[in-house]
Amino acid sequence: MASEWRDYVKQEFMKADSEFVEELPVNSIDLSTYGLISEATSFLPVRIDGEVHLRPLPGGLSALRNDIQDSPRPGGGFELDEAIETLTSFAEEWEDRIKEKKKWEKMLELAEEEGQVMDQEEYERESKTKTSFLDKVKSLFK
Repeated sequence: MASEWRDYVKQEFMKADSEFVEELPVNSIDLSTYGLISEATSFLPVRIDGEVHLRPLPGGLSALRNDIQDSPRPGGGFELDEAIETLTSFAEEWEDRIKEKKKWEKMLELAEEEGQVMDQEEYERESKTKTSFLDKVKSLFK
């Protein structure tokens, strides 16, 4: 299901993403790996200490990391903490761009209407325990 709030700020997402990959630090996640982890991550508004901020929901990153490490693709590994830090930095840049374009309040309104704003406690729980379907299937055969 398409999300109205995401569609509303899609232009800002694409612009922030384009600029963000140009600024990735040399010794951080490589560009192709960033593309993979970004695609495997959902971003959502999270209520943190009374304010709402965009944050990554890194549910399937551990499975993705394992799959990449097992593949013949060169340079495929990444550290989860580093990936989450990079994704959080991107989310902050996307948020800044939305605010610059004065779309933040309308985006929040749409997200609230869709029930897409997550509370901090729920976000922390989801970030720690959420696993991908692939993780669950793989664990059956171990």
